[in-house]
Amino acid sequence: MAAGLLLGVLVLALGGAAVVGRPPAGDAAPEAVRRTLRRWRSAGLVLGVAAAGIAVEADDLGRGVLVAAPLFGLCVLAGVVTGEARAVRLPDPVRTAAVETRHLRHFLPGRAAAAVAAAGFALAALLALTTVAGSADDLGRAGRALSYACADFAGRNGPWPGSFYSLPLSLVVGAGAVLAALALRRVVGRPRPVDDAGDLVRDDAERRRSARAVTGAGGLLVTLPLIGVSLTTASALLANPCRPLWWTVAASLLLLLVPGWLALLAWSAVAVVTTDVRPSRATVTSAR
Repeated sequence: MAAGLLLGVLVLALGGAAVVGRPPAGDAAPEAVRRTLRRWRSAGLVLGVAAAGIAVEADDLGRGVLVAAPLFGLCVLAGVVTGEARAVRLPDPVRTAAVETRHLRHFLPGRAAAAVAAAGFALAALLALTTVAGSADDLGRAGRALSYACADFAGRNGPWPGSFYSLPLSLVVGAGAVLAALALRRVVGRPRPVDDAGDLVRDDAERRRSARAVTGAGGLLVTLPLIGVSLTTASALLANPCRPLWWTVAASLLLLLVPGWLALLAWSAVAVVTTDVRPSRATVTSAR
């Protein structure tokens, strides 16, 4: 409970910084476009904090805490998608048009995006394994314990991230992945804004900002549950009194990876709320 409240306060504080931050360096997007994008990103942040708080309060068996961070990331992604959809409304008729080739790599933070993808694959693989290995707890709740049987006795450890936890978490993370793909598609494909003279305005820096925010939201979506699932899994494996050697090795590996996931989590949180981006070296081929 205290951890959830602390996260909420932190995100609100950082969200306030995002609202008043200066525009991305080198961005020529009209102020109306920047204001619309910032407004919807901020709305996603606030809604995400509320959704995470409700999730934590709704379930006292740990599922609410587990899905709180993915719900926050989902709301941030929804804010980015909505902002991108509403940022540019072309005049009628359009007096200037451009034919240009834009690719996702022009705007996406490559290394960070690769790290988020790796975390997503790691979370999916870990949840698949823990779901298969899970068993019912002492109250018959499927997938909430890890059973073991030694020579003279048998028992179970829990909580265990089996189907009791993995199914609702997979639904939220899966929805977030779809929304992230839609957001990135919109970032790349939305039309250029038009100035008062009817000329197209380059807004690549703002697109990079949006792509960075999507990447950060995706990082929050997967890293926090990945850390929680890793720690819970390792704890249950090490608590087994008759564990095989490979269980100890697997638990140790999960614990060794946690600092890396924490670093990615920190980058993701900063990416969601900051407004400055470095100019990309990639270029967009265009012709009028």
